[in-house]
Formats: sequence, structure tokens, C-alpha cells
Amino acid sequence: MKRGLSPGKLAAIIVLALILASSIWARVSAARKVAPPPEQVAMPVRVEEPRYAPLVKELRLNAFIESDSMVTVLPLVSGMLQELSVDVGQAVSKGQVVARIDAARYELQLRQAEAAWLSAKGTFERIEQLFQAGAASQQSYDQARGQFDAYLSQYELARLQLEYATVRSPLDGVVLVRHLTVGSIAAPERPLLTIGDLSRLVVRARVPERYYADFGKPENGVEARVERPGGESYAARLASVSPFVSPENRTFEAACELAEGLETLRPGMSVVAVFSLARKDGAWSLPFDALAGETGLWYVEGDGSGYSIARRLSIEPGFSTDDRFEVPGAYSDHRFIVEGQHFLKDGSPVRIIGERATR
Repeated sequence: MKRGLSPGKLAAIIVLALILASSIWARVSAARKVAPPPEQVAMPVRVEEPRYAPLVKELRLNAFIESDSMVTVLPLVSGMLQELSVDVGQAVSKGQVVARIDAARYELQLRQAEAAWLSAKGTFERIEQLFQAGAASQQSYDQARGQFDAYLSQYELARLQLEYATVRSPLDGVVLVRHLTVGSIAAPERPLLTIGDLSRLVVRARVPERYYADFGKPENGVEARVERPGGESYAARLASVSPFVSPENRTFEAACELAEGLETLRPGMSVVAVFSLARKDGAWSLPFDALAGETGLWYVEGDGSGYSIARRLSIEPGFSTDDRFEVPGAYSDHRFIVEGQHFLKDGSPVRIIGERATR
């Protein structure tokens, strides 16, 4: 008769089986457990609210101030410069004597021409009387008349050259530059003075061809002003727009006349010509820094003091200037992200580290 397991051995086997099963169950459970996701890091961002203000589309170009009437005075005859009676900065009037050239040679030429003319005049008058009496031929009359006319022209030319030896100002203005000094040799190709009318100062700017439509339409009402490097601003008026576009540099000329600053501004000064091409008197706007791509905007959802998330918004920019674009008024109370938006996903947590004051 076979003997079975003793109660003690049976209990030991059952305990071992339970221990083994518990160990296997623990390992399987541990393998099935998933580690909790790490907490997402809030991205630091800067935000800005839309600003309500006029939007002005401006074009800024470097230019120089010029006198609207600026003339370089050239002598019309040659000779030693005996007198230069005006200095830089001195006001002159039209017709005023500003210089004298040695006229001795031209006085002699005038006397010679006058003597020849008077002799030819006397001969012509005698021949004319004989011709009218029938005692002189037509040929003699024509010859005497030709000599008289020729010597008369020489006399008038000599008188004109003598007058040219006295140089007069061609306009009312101020002496801007003295090119020669007394004792120099004056000649038609050597400037004496540069005279400008400071009562009318203009700025001539070279504008890129792509802006011609803005300048060419009177209804656009292009406004202008002039700024100095120090920050001073002076009102100006768009005076003319060239109908010609240069094929070399693809620009055209826009001239504006200064309306103020005539007491301090002078020809030759460097300025910035500022043209207001379009204007919207009231609009909500954001800086172009807020754009992520062509139409993407990010704004913050939350009060900013606790948990905030980023939300994406797609919008077509409206009227724009060089640095800002219009947004609908419905988003005027949104806080848009202007820094840090390029690495966000919709719903990402964000931390506001700065807000630009815009109102």
C-alpha cells in the first residue's frame, strides 16, 4: 500500500508554489507599468497687445539740400581778374557788379572798331547820295553798304566784349562759393562764383521705380518732410515728380520744397527726405515681429499669472507700413506673442517674461 505525502511536505510545496507565483506576478506587473510623462516646460515668451493709432506708409531716402535757383557765374571774356567785390555769405541783387576783368584790351578793340565803323559810315553816306542822284552804280552802293554793315557788327561786338569785362549777378541771392581770387586769370571755362537763392530751398530725391504709381497719382496725396541727422524735422511740399525713369539706375526724381527751416538749412546739407505714401487714420496694428510665416499669429490664453497656453491664429495682414500691419478690431484685447513663437505648438504652455507697453 503506497504512502502519500506527509502533511508537512505538502504545506511546504504549497508555500513554495505561492512564492513563485507571487514573484512571477510581480515581474509581469512591473513590465506592464508605463512611466508617467514628464511635466512640459513652459516656453518663455514676450507679448504685445494691438495698438490703435494712425498707420502711415513712409519712404525714407538720403538726399541733399539745393537752392531752387543756383547759378555758377562764368566770365564771358578772358583776362586778369582785377576785382572780386563780394564774399561768401554776402547777399547780392540781380544786376549788381560782382567782379571786374582787366578791360584795357577790350577798350582798345572798341576804339579800333569804332574808327573803322565811322569811316565806313561816311563812305556809305557819300555813295548813297551819289547813287540816289544816278552818279554811282548799284554795285558801288552794295559794296559800300556791305562794308558799313560789317564794321558796324565789329563795333557792336567790341562794345559787348567790353561790357562783359564787368561781371554782374544774374539773380538775387547769396554768394555760396568763391572759385577764384583777385589776380587769377579769368576765362569762360573757369567759374568765378556760385550764387544761390536761399529763399527757396529744395530737396531732390532719387526714388526707386516701384514707387512711381504712389507718386504719380494726385489722389494719393503724397506728403513730404525733411529730417536732419540730429533729429530735427522740417515741413516740406512735394513740388514735382519727374515723368522720366532713368534706365541706368531705375529711379525717378521727386523734388520737394522746404516750407520751414530756411533760416538754418543751407544748400549742400545732407538730409533724409521722408515721403508719406499712404495713411490710415485709425487702425489696430501689430509689429511684423508677431508674424510666424506669412499669416500665422500666436496669442496667449490665460491671465499670465498662472498657467497660460499658446494658441495659433491665421490672419491675412491688412494695411501695412514698413514695420507694422493692421489686424481686425475683434482681436484688440488679445495678447500676441512677438518673441519666442517660432518653436510653439498649439496648446503649448508658455511663461510671459515681458509685455511691451502699447496703449
